[in-house]
Amino acid sequence: MLLYTTGDSFTYGVELDKPEKQAWPRLVADRLGYKLINLAKPGASNDYIIRTTVEFLETRTPDIAIIAWTTPHRVEINEIQCTPNSHPDVFETWNHHGAEIKFQTQVKLLDKYLTMPHYFVVGWEDPLDIPCYIGRLVEWAYDAPRGPDGHPLEEGHKLIADEILKHI
Repeated sequence: MLLYTTGDSFTYGVELDKPEKQAWPRLVADRLGYKLINLAKPGASNDYIIRTTVEFLETRTPDIAIIAWTTPHRVEINEIQCTPNSHPDVFETWNHHGAEIKFQTQVKLLDKYLTMPHYFVVGWEDPLDIPCYIGRLVEWAYDAPRGPDGHPLEEGHKLIADEILKHI
């Protein structure tokens, strides 16, 4: 059995000592007894999330997929992840409303594309109006210790994994 996950730094496990062992995707996979493919990447955009998911599904079919959407205010250009901090020039004329509309479209498209059981979470964005949406990572780990850059540490990832497992 195979669990596929993707997302940004929260799903990757930035600021953990051993993200490959301590991040919530590993904890969920281990409790389910599944193998794990986690394509999360720090600073990832939703463009990256969709692109890598579709590319992955060209050769593999997981039993379950968990997509951890990031803020719509990131973009992938030629496979380079651009955030307002890393590439401020890209965001000089950024259309926030257009980014929100694009994000909602991406969510709906990927939901229709995925044929296996799948669950969507968000980092800190507004809840998604879609049946596979199960919650917000920051709410689940809110009271747990965070690293200097604000990412959940080990206790927070355990709380996130517990919440996700309630929905699977």
